[in-house]
Amino acid sequence: MADISSISGTTTSTTSFSTLTGNTLGKEDFLKLLVAQLQNQDPLNPQDATEFTSQMAQFSSLEQLIGINDGMAGLSSQSGEVEKLSALTLIGKDVVAESAGFTLGGSGTLDGQIGYRLDDAASEVDVTILNASGRVVATLPSHSAAAGENFLDWNGLGSDGQALAAGQYYMAINAVDSEGNSLGVTPLVSGTISGVDFATGGSVLYSAIGEFTMADVASVREI
Repeated sequence: MADISSISGTTTSTTSFSTLTGNTLGKEDFLKLLVAQLQNQDPLNPQDATEFTSQMAQFSSLEQLIGINDGMAGLSSQSGEVEKLSALTLIGKDVVAESAGFTLGGSGTLDGQIGYRLDDAASEVDVTILNASGRVVATLPSHSAAAGENFLDWNGLGSDGQALAAGQYYMAINAVDSEGNSLGVTPLVSGTISGVDFATGGSVLYSAIGEFTMADVASVREI
C-alpha cells in the first residue's frame, strides 16, 4: 500500500483537504491523511499493521510538538509581563548599568556616576571622554584600580577646564597590568531610575544620567 506521501489530489475520497494551506502540516491535516489512506487502501493489499502503528506514532509526536510550541509561546508572553513588573520596581532605586554612554546635564552636571568594572587588578587605567561626534573632550588622570567595580570622581570639566555642554557623551577605557598587558574592562554608569517605558523591544529605564534596558542592569541599590 502507498504511504501518506503518495496520496494525491486525484483520490476518490470525499475527504476535504481545504485546511492544507501553505507549507504547514497541522495535526488535523495529518489525521485526515491517515483516514484517507485507510479509505483508499487496496483491498488485496491492506494496510500493514506495523506501518500504521509507525504513522500513528508520528502523529502522536506531532501533537506533542505542537503542544510544546504553544506552551513556549505562553511562557514568552508571561516572561514579558514579569519583565514589566520588574522594571516598575526599579523606579526610585539606584542602578548600575553596563553602558559606555551617559548624559551630562546643564553646566556639566553629572547626576550620577561613571566608572568601570575590571576583570583583574590594574596597574593603570586610562579613561577618555568623547562627545556625541566622537571627539575627545576630556582625559581623566590615570590611576591604579582593584578588580571589580570602580567609580570616578569627575567634575564634568573638559580638557580646557571649562564645563562641558549638556548632552550625550561616551567613555573609552583602557586598562593594563604592571607588565603592560591589556585587561578586560566594562564601562559602568550609575543613576537613579525615574521612569519606565514599555517599548516593543523591551522595557526602557530612564534616569538623569542615561537610558538603559533591563539587560544593561548589573546591580540595584537602595537609595
